Amino acid sequence: MTWRKIYNAIKFIVKSVYKNFEVIKSIVLVFLIALSLVLTWSLWTLKPNYTAIEDTRTVKKAEVTDTKKVTDVIRPSQVIFYDKNSYRGMPANDKFISRINQMLDNTKFFDTKTRPFNGVDDQLKQKEYIEVIYPTDMTSDLYSQIFNMASSGGSFAIPTADRVIFYKKDTNEVEAHIISYSQRKMITASTTFPFDSLKNIINDAKTGVLEYEPFNVESGTNEGAQVARRFYFPKRSFTLNSYSYLARTVNEDTIDRYKNALFPDPSTVKSGNTGDYYTDENSALEINRTSNRIKYTNFAQEPDEDITQQTRSPLFNSVDFINNHAGWGNPYFFYNLDPSSGSVAFLPFVRGIPIIGGNMEMRLDWTNNELNDYQRSMVELVIDENSFKPKEVRLQGAEQIKAALKEYDMSLVNKLAVGYDMSHEKGQDNVYMLKPAWFVNYGPNHDWQPLFHDSRKPGGEN
Repeated sequence: MTWRKIYNAIKFIVKSVYKNFEVIKSIVLVFLIALSLVLTWSLWTLKPNYTAIEDTRTVKKAEVTDTKKVTDVIRPSQVIFYDKNSYRGMPANDKFISRINQMLDNTKFFDTKTRPFNGVDDQLKQKEYIEVIYPTDMTSDLYSQIFNMASSGGSFAIPTADRVIFYKKDTNEVEAHIISYSQRKMITASTTFPFDSLKNIINDAKTGVLEYEPFNVESGTNEGAQVARRFYFPKRSFTLNSYSYLARTVNEDTIDRYKNALFPDPSTVKSGNTGDYYTDENSALEINRTSNRIKYTNFAQEPDEDITQQTRSPLFNSVDFINNHAGWGNPYFFYNLDPSSGSVAFLPFVRGIPIIGGNMEMRLDWTNNELNDYQRSMVELVIDENSFKPKEVRLQGAEQIKAALKEYDMSLVNKLAVGYDMSHEKGQDNVYMLKPAWFVNYGPNHDWQPLFHDSRKPGGEN
């Protein structure tokens, strides 16, 4: 009986559908048309959440917490005060250099004029002056930013400069000479530099002030011998501390951090047979586990292209690149620029002194605003005021330095500086000792080597 009821119900439904088929078909058609209109309207008025997409694309940049501006990585290597009788300075003093940078940030230069360099020493001999020296020649696009030079009321155009000298005129106005020894040119400008404030800092300092003497490197010209470079050496031997610092462990996570930051799409990266070579066919990353250094090479850029097509300073490009590719890691500062090759070098500073020995240099090479090579150390020191094992180290004074320099061709001496030689503490892989010493930057490749070393020969040969 139940099956008969079910059969009759199905039969009724089929007859009803058949009888009203056209009506049902019209209803379904109207529904589909309405659904199509709704979906079309939704598509036209859709507002995608680009924030989520943008967050995904910039995840690598967001991970970098130590981004810097160009002016953050430029600092003087020496500041010398001349009081008409002697030259004085404060080496290895981070707070002093930071104070000077703040003063320079707030200083305006105006009424600028380009002048020949002749006679500046005679002009300044009877004046007090403060000489702020940078570690390398800076091109005009760099020093014009650092020195906040106003474009109105004057002109400024010298190819490079590595120092600025502030002095007071008879009117008490502070004037400046921005100098290029190599180009024999300078820019003269009126300034708002707080000359007396800096002079008082040096005069009032109870410790850390040394007396210096100038050392000139001369070159022959049609007008006779001219000063090509000027260095300042402490007159007498002096002491600085060596320090020991912990370093963060360099492991696979460290390598992955650089690999993920340097390759546009890490999922396409393949490793070589040794496991220390990675490539995505457009670029390659080499890992040196012995020295804890990496080398990233961009194959897409031809290294022999015309460097004169470079439209932006390699320093600006380098700062942007590091900011967006795993960051700085250590307190690195700009230390060398070679516009002819597009090469930029940075050194880490600790307590006002660069780490020169120990493979800590960071170098980037550019052509036509495209990166060729990026080399750096993966070692990151845990730098704080509570370093352990400080020890006094005595460094040589002017007479010993000048005697050592007699073994060199002075035309090939680029720089002289006190720097740290960094080495492992015995039996402690994650502890590094920083020992101060004199270094000389020598030759066309700007190679650093110890100035005082029993087995050293000029030019870096052993």
